Amino acid sequence: MKIYRSIRQQITPNTAAVIGWAGFSVVLILTVLIAAFNRGNTAKAGAVFTTGMIIAVLFVVFWFVFGRCYECGHVPRPGETFCSQCGAPLDKVPAKKDDAAEKSSVPVSVPEDARDLTETQVTSEEIFDGVVLHLFKDTVRLPDGNSSLREYVKHVGAVCIVPVTDDGKVIVERQYRYAVGQALIEIPAGKLDYAGEDRLSAAKRELREETGYTADRWTDMGLYLTAPAFSDEKISMYLAEGLHKGAQDLDEDEFLDVYEVPIKDLVEDILAGRITDAKTQAGILKAYSILNR
Repeated sequence: MKIYRSIRQQITPNTAAVIGWAGFSVVLILTVLIAAFNRGNTAKAGAVFTTGMIIAVLFVVFWFVFGRCYECGHVPRPGETFCSQCGAPLDKVPAKKDDAAEKSSVPVSVPEDARDLTETQVTSEEIFDGVVLHLFKDTVRLPDGNSSLREYVKHVGAVCIVPVTDDGKVIVERQYRYAVGQALIEIPAGKLDYAGEDRLSAAKRELREETGYTADRWTDMGLYLTAPAFSDEKISMYLAEGLHKGAQDLDEDEFLDVYEVPIKDLVEDILAGRITDAKTQAGILKAYSILNR
């Protein structure tokens, strides 16, 4: 596994795909030519053909092992820049994980002798391929060895921002949400353009496009899982300060009102149940805690 991870950290998926495809093609052509040249010697031609096919297959294995998208596991065609399955860039190596950071992210309330509750994927079937949502039905192996079904939604990921003015007001939006049939008060947010996009860059873009504001100071407030029971969507939360007002750049189908509300009033509305959007609740309460340390 160490060798596998080392190679994955050094080579991009599309490079691996090109190497695998080119190597397979070249070896196959040379094998056929050399075997044909030695057609008078059946034993030698057979040995050349067998050896060449083994090498050609190894190139294909290399392609399928190291050419996979590091976000969704899809095997790209040679020359693809973005994954046709999830949109992740295929010309970049996966970001290195900080083992220490991963360990520190485990809640202190988890017992040291906690059981391994991992569910292992056995099969996976995509049953709906939408513009934003992709629905899958997987068979998984449970911790006790039995099997079960899991239906879940794959999402490219998103960001949300709590933009706070110098006098303690938050830039919020009022936007109609069709799924729940009402206009909601929310903090600025938006999905990533592609899996693997730099999340801070995405947050800066969404803040500017939706509200017209830019910010001098950014604080990463961590990840928020929207609905882990049936979706893998991860929202990165940011606190933005040192705001500068500019012009909005909304999409053609995007309609929202933008205004300022004192952060204390928003906290009261959240605790009273008047603001029901989950990311807004989490973002405002986190930002309020950070600002009042």
